[in-house]
Amino acid sequence: MEYISEDPTFLAVGLGVMALVFLIMLKVTQQGKYLIYAGAALGILVLLMGIERVWVTDNERIEDVVYALAKAVEASDADRAAEYLTPDCVLEASQDRTNLSERVVTSRFAGPLTRQRLQDNLPRFTFDYLKVTRLHAHAGKLSGLGTAEFSVHAMGTPGILTPPAGMGWSIGLREVAPQVWKVARVTPGRLG
Repeated sequence: MEYISEDPTFLAVGLGVMALVFLIMLKVTQQGKYLIYAGAALGILVLLMGIERVWVTDNERIEDVVYALAKAVEASDADRAAEYLTPDCVLEASQDRTNLSERVVTSRFAGPLTRQRLQDNLPRFTFDYLKVTRLHAHAGKLSGLGTAEFSVHAMGTPGILTPPAGMGWSIGLREVAPQVWKVARVTPGRLG
């Protein structure tokens, strides 16, 4: 079902190629059955794209939250960014993953302190660009919990420049209302 609900690209391209082949065969052989086949392939393609537009999965909702949060951060709009956080959102300090034998986890900031830190610090930054890449979202259907892991490429002031591979991030999300996801945990990852 993922090929229909999440990313129907392969199926859509296949149907489009099939319709094109049938149209070419119609031109070469002049047999009307190929027009019917091409029409059927295009009809299924339109139906598939309609289903994909209407059927929004929880994984896609999580992706939408990540992209909306990134746009708010890029605009340095702390109030809009805070709207995507749960009231008890936790900011976990990054783990030093370069040396697995010496993992160091520093303190955690919870709830209003996370929002306050965001609102105090984000307006100080100006981004030339901020791009989310390698986004992998997962929604727990029964638990109402989800995760998103991604890399961020950014450049701005003062001194914001991520490495070529980007900076990794992991966030935990919670479904706070039906079909409404908010960030409950933010963990910066290692560079690269």
